[in-house]
Amino acid sequence: MPKRFSTIQKCGFWFAALFLGVYSLDYIPGIMDQNGLMFGLFHMSKLIDFGHLALGALALISALISAKASRLYFWALGVWYTIDVVTYFFGHMRVIPLKSNVLVNLPHTIIFIAAFWIAINVDKSSFERTTA
Repeated sequence: MPKRFSTIQKCGFWFAALFLGVYSLDYIPGIMDQNGLMFGLFHMSKLIDFGHLALGALALISALISAKASRLYFWALGVWYTIDVVTYFFGHMRVIPLKSNVLVNLPHTIIFIAAFWIAINVDKSSFERTTA
């Protein structure tokens, strides 16, 4: 009998696809410019590549394990990306123009908001029943 995945686990699969897709973009010709910027905006290093690969793998693993593991993944992702956005934004306030700073941080801001929203709201009633 095939395993039925909860909604939060399905969200985990989508986030795995997102992060693994971003990881793979570095290896598609034409995505990176001559200065090593993805779409001319995002600096991608081997460390950042590894981070996207790790986050994609963790999303996939947690989604395959359980709804509880997926919820923990989304809480950790939200915290990690909140720290990332705050440190990058304030660390680059005087280095890059405000508009560029906001645009560079926008994808991570959307991700941490989505991660917290998913952790708090998705499958909440079923999660409360299983932990009670």
